[in-house]
Amino acid sequence: MPTLLAQILVLGLGFVAAVLWPREARSGLFTKETWVNLFNGAMLYPVRIGLGLAGVDALDVGLIDLSGLPGFVQFLIAFLSVDFARYWLHYADHRVPFLWSFHRVHHSAEALDTTTGFRMHVVDFLQLSALTVLLFGVIFRVSDGWPLPAALIVGIVADAIEHSNVRFTLDTPFRRVWFQVFNTPLFHSWHHTRDGQIYDGNYANALPVWDRLFGTDVTRNLPPELYGVEDKQSLDGSLLGLQLLRPGPRQLKWRASADPSKAS
Repeated sequence: MPTLLAQILVLGLGFVAAVLWPREARSGLFTKETWVNLFNGAMLYPVRIGLGLAGVDALDVGLIDLSGLPGFVQFLIAFLSVDFARYWLHYADHRVPFLWSFHRVHHSAEALDTTTGFRMHVVDFLQLSALTVLLFGVIFRVSDGWPLPAALIVGIVADAIEHSNVRFTLDTPFRRVWFQVFNTPLFHSWHHTRDGQIYDGNYANALPVWDRLFGTDVTRNLPPELYGVEDKQSLDGSLLGLQLLRPGPRQLKWRASADPSKAS
């Protein structure tokens, strides 16, 4: 329940921030993509959280027992572990063709807002659930209570902030410090550039330090001009079309132009 309330709160704040400080002006707050993202999240997000926490309770192997440590230390270890593991899982989603075939659902978004984190294939949601189970059902044991939900909530907040349609410039000391420590709409916008084959990076969820450590920081001073995937990767943007990986109009057009038999 705390994770769900946190998700609703950050979604609302994200919409308010997009009205006050928009990165891109839009004709309406809720676009077609926004509605698809919300319905997709409503269907699959509870599955991700429910399976993750249920799996942790069911396994409870706990090869490394953290439960005797102070709560804040447990939270810090849990948060850093999740964020580090998510970086490498995200890296694999882009570098392993089988995983990318599902992850491109997320990257099919051609306009980013605070709901874009919900735009995922069910396989991506199951991956994130499995990650929680592996970390806290097998590797670590944390005490019951707030440390694990709090660590997951930080990730939820980071996900909403980084996808939000908010203008983020580096013209104040506070923003420059924030940019160095935590993910921002500017940093993550370069992860969603349509030129992903050139600028392939910025995989971090909350802490961009992982990208800087492992050489995958591709940020530029201004956001990219286009988001989404290249024509041959495009998908039908409907709720069912995304989950079934149906090709979109741009992919069909690309296939037709690439087929020598259809050349005039």
